Amino acid sequence: MKRFALRPEPHPDESFNGFLLRVGKLNCVFKPAEILCCLGTETMAASGNSGWLEAPSREIFRALELRLERPLEHHRVRFKARDQLPWLRSEHRMISDLRLGFPRICPDCVSEQGFLDWRWGMAVTAHCPKHKRLLVEHCPGCHKKLNWGGSLLIGCPYCEKNWDDMELSRASEVTETERQLWDEMGAELTEVDASRLRDICLAISFAMRPFDVIHEPVKHCPSISGHSEFVRRAYLLLERPDLNASWRKQCHQRRRELRFLGTDFVEAPCNLFNAHLEQNWRGPCEEARLGTEAPTPKQNFPEVTEYISQSRRDRSLESEGSSGYRYQVTVQSFAEITGMSIDSAQDFFRGKALIAHKNVRFSRSRRFDLRQLSSIIHALPIPEDSIEIFPDNPAFKKYLTTFGELANQVMRCWAPGGFSKARGIRSVFLNQRNFEKWLTNRLLRHEKKELKLEQVTEALNCSTQDVRNLVKADVLKWAKSQNGQPRVRGRSFCEHVMLSAQAR
Repeated sequence: MKRFALRPEPHPDESFNGFLLRVGKLNCVFKPAEILCCLGTETMAASGNSGWLEAPSREIFRALELRLERPLEHHRVRFKARDQLPWLRSEHRMISDLRLGFPRICPDCVSEQGFLDWRWGMAVTAHCPKHKRLLVEHCPGCHKKLNWGGSLLIGCPYCEKNWDDMELSRASEVTETERQLWDEMGAELTEVDASRLRDICLAISFAMRPFDVIHEPVKHCPSISGHSEFVRRAYLLLERPDLNASWRKQCHQRRRELRFLGTDFVEAPCNLFNAHLEQNWRGPCEEARLGTEAPTPKQNFPEVTEYISQSRRDRSLESEGSSGYRYQVTVQSFAEITGMSIDSAQDFFRGKALIAHKNVRFSRSRRFDLRQLSSIIHALPIPEDSIEIFPDNPAFKKYLTTFGELANQVMRCWAPGGFSKARGIRSVFLNQRNFEKWLTNRLLRHEKKELKLEQVTEALNCSTQDVRNLVKADVLKWAKSQNGQPRVRGRSFCEHVMLSAQAR
């Protein structure tokens, strides 16, 4: 195997893909496949990633050592260690693998230093901190998408302009968080804070779909135009209170069809983002005190359909420009918005009170369009001589039912109740006698069951010893224990609850 005419050394911050491209470019071989062919090796792409991300394997480095006529083992060890950084992959954040399969560059740096920095290929990077410009994945001149090739080190292969001959974008704000992360990634032995990375990835997901409440994890960032701009916005959401205030105000514009459900549903994307963050960030924390009436700079929050998983896609919504996704909730997100328990939220959507969307396997991930509730709430009048019943009413726990189950039966007209136009689904109106009758019917479902001790103590709001005392007094009766866990006969429990209600 002949040696290469020009035999460069890898730079300390150079990416492995970039090094291969630079070796090829210096020896007039520009395409990745042709470079690997010259080395006599096959593609050893990084597992699970789309696009060209070559793995720093021993085979490639043996071939490089032959063609470059120098030992490269210490470089291979460095590239390998960088490919196996402990924070690079995680199943517990919105972006599992932080490596990008598509190229992004800083044209200034390429013109000045002639190599590709490996940190440009991280999903959490938006800028080149040195030049304070957004990294680009398309040509600033002709706007065509960049592809892997040796021409990345010279200029655009389409308009054939060199990077230093182009008019580049203006300087952009680099937040302190991104600058710190850039430095930490560049230090070989520095450990990156996992909780901070999870918050950044969460912010990126919300920046892509700012008016949705459903955000699903992705294995890898899809190759989308303007990725750097969305990542920049994610950092600003974490650090800028004014941007959060502008986002909240736009939620009132873009989600106005949910106003009948109250402010919490309109502002749900902002509130859920704040609730899911693991660290305290200046932007979300201080934003709550600004209020939606405070003067805020006008910001545009675009939405990216590539950040909607295939299981969520719906042809009718896609034909409407995907705006319908803004109004969807899962059972889980509905519970978070309303403060209901998961059991109560599942009861709320039970049966066919609301129509679930397609491709749904699990009850908590079923998706519903909240706009369906408008006709239901306005169609159900408030009964005469009724009382207003809230989710925290202690009777639900005592009678082994949930507020969601009552709301579900009212929606299905199985219980003669109604909703408040002022509070929407946050309360139900029902005649006192009908409410008591409904509670009794719910309770009697458990008459032939054996209740866990935890169920009984929670329902009666008492201790385990209190239950044992009731058993000694022959008020409650033990059932056969299962796996050593004592249980209470359902009939005795139901009789005790109903007698307690009559005694009041």
